[in-house]
Amino acid sequence: MVFIAGHRGGRNLWPENSLTGFRNLCREGVDAVEFDVHQSTDGGVVVIHDPLLDRTTFESGPVGERSLQRLTAMRLRDAGDECIPTLDEVLDVFSDTTLELHIEIKTDALGNSYSGLEARLIDQIKSRGLERRAIITCFVPGVIKTVLRLWPEARVLVSLDRRSAEMMGGIEPALTRLAAIPGCIVAVEKSLLGLALPLALKVLGSERLGAWVTNEPEDIAYWLSQPVRQITTDRPDIAVSIRRRLETMPARP
Repeated sequence: MVFIAGHRGGRNLWPENSLTGFRNLCREGVDAVEFDVHQSTDGGVVVIHDPLLDRTTFESGPVGERSLQRLTAMRLRDAGDECIPTLDEVLDVFSDTTLELHIEIKTDALGNSYSGLEARLIDQIKSRGLERRAIITCFVPGVIKTVLRLWPEARVLVSLDRRSAEMMGGIEPALTRLAAIPGCIVAVEKSLLGLALPLALKVLGSERLGAWVTNEPEDIAYWLSQPVRQITTDRPDIAVSIRRRLETMPARP
């Protein structure tokens, strides 16, 4: 069975990275949730995608230049009175579920890693006993190496698209480099993976490979039928419905 992860909580259904979206996702029958973390000036961990506040809040400027108190008072767009949630608040939503938690470490507005964010994230995962359910993800292999240095048993995932593949010398060197990270899952942007699927399967195998972001029914159906571990989608409702249909279809002779 291909795992289904709700991207940013299912952002085509509900406000992305919102507590409402996360609560609703729990009822959709998915296997995992994907969300993003940034760090405040005083070391708080908040759940928001962009390094800038402009797109998803009514404020502007870098997330990493605001205190935790100020960030958590900022209302999200299209989310009523909801504000930017903390990592603790989001983990509270999923504490009594069985969902995998795909937690993406983001970089700041200048593309720099946040000092100490990896350690803070690991501490919160361990303090809640979520070691088996949490998968720490990032586009930056160096961040994942820091995670593994601090916590060698961590489950990790690196996201890959054309830009990050280019920075590693192309898709084949990128896949080879990431395959050398023990147990690392590699989630590849769907159009890139569509071109490189045979190579990716050869280098990584199906259990370490994912496709993102699949949103249209035909795309979802295609990737659910491929030998990959997981798909990430903004439409978890469609993905779950298609997977149920595929599971009831008779096997081909």
